[in-house]
Amino acid sequence: MKSYLLITAVVSLSVCFSVGLFNYVIDPYAIYHYKGAAPEKISRIDQFSYMRITKPWRMRQASPKEVVIGTSRTARVSPKTVWDKKNSYNLSVPGMTMYEMSRFIEHANANEHLNKLMIGLDFEAFISPVPRVQSGFNERRLARTTDDLTRPPYVWQIGVDAAQTLLSLPSLALSLSAVFGTAKVPRIYYGDGTWKSNATQLRARGAFVYVGKTTIFDRRNESMELDVNFEILSDTLRFAHRQGIETRLFITPEHIFMIDLWERLGFGDLWREFHRRLVAVNNTVAIEMGANPFPIFVFNAVSGVVDEPVYMAKNAGKSWFEDGAHFRKRLGDKIMEATWTDRDAFGARLDDHSVEAYLVDVEKIRHNFLASNAELTARLRRAISPDLE
Repeated sequence: MKSYLLITAVVSLSVCFSVGLFNYVIDPYAIYHYKGAAPEKISRIDQFSYMRITKPWRMRQASPKEVVIGTSRTARVSPKTVWDKKNSYNLSVPGMTMYEMSRFIEHANANEHLNKLMIGLDFEAFISPVPRVQSGFNERRLARTTDDLTRPPYVWQIGVDAAQTLLSLPSLALSLSAVFGTAKVPRIYYGDGTWKSNATQLRARGAFVYVGKTTIFDRRNESMELDVNFEILSDTLRFAHRQGIETRLFITPEHIFMIDLWERLGFGDLWREFHRRLVAVNNTVAIEMGANPFPIFVFNAVSGVVDEPVYMAKNAGKSWFEDGAHFRKRLGDKIMEATWTDRDAFGARLDDHSVEAYLVDVEKIRHNFLASNAELTARLRRAISPDLE
């Protein structure tokens, strides 16, 4: 009996060790051998659903001093466009809430004091006070201070995550998919934390309809308000001031067709109030902290970009936007340059002197686009829902 138990224990341990070693070597999550990993390696599996575990791990390896952060829209902004690629990283996560963003910023700063911080803000994400966090988020995975990195709850969570990524059957399945190339991966992931879609099933006008429906129309009955997330943003701005982090904010641009959908659903006033409140909160926190307001950059009045044609699939590669909400890398590069350099007079600074004129400019672009594309936009709206007519 004792021999049987001993053999069983030895075999079990051998299997666990073999599985763990295999998963460690293959590293499907790209967290154990992350530094210098090529896009081909990171993109062997679809990383989209795992970033709330993988990106905090990568912070410990990369220890960047310059961070870009936001939702999947901000993931198109490559920090190495302007910053040193060895010290910068895009910490964006799909569907990132404002609370999650605040905690990721604290975690990044705990691992390595941040010199620069670029925050991307989405109107769609900002107006949703719930959920506070998304599936996969774990508070214990994120440090608030450098001291937290050696405290038992944080160290314990590292062990839990290691067991999950090395010893679990789902991780083994992902490793096998990575080895045999069987995973369907609709995105390409890069070492600087950015990613882009390479899907061909949903492109051009079809993508506008899909995103218009799922991101805007289907949310028309949700509770929408700004107070909760502005309180969280205020705390984040205070943190950045206290830590002496050079911080710049930008509102992620979207195609003017999407802004028109918000207007038609009765949320145009809330969209404009979002811009006014952002300026006011930024100013209030700066006065409280005895500092200058952080610069805010906006891009939804750039004619020729936000009002570009809604292309057919064969010409989709010409566009600035993939689907009306997610912009392409080349627009992300221009946003990065406009926010941190003087290379190109692209976009605009938003403050209490410019906000009203900016909102007027956006409204002019909206009216002109609708007048020039009345038939097409009507078809797109009908495809989203007959209720929009």
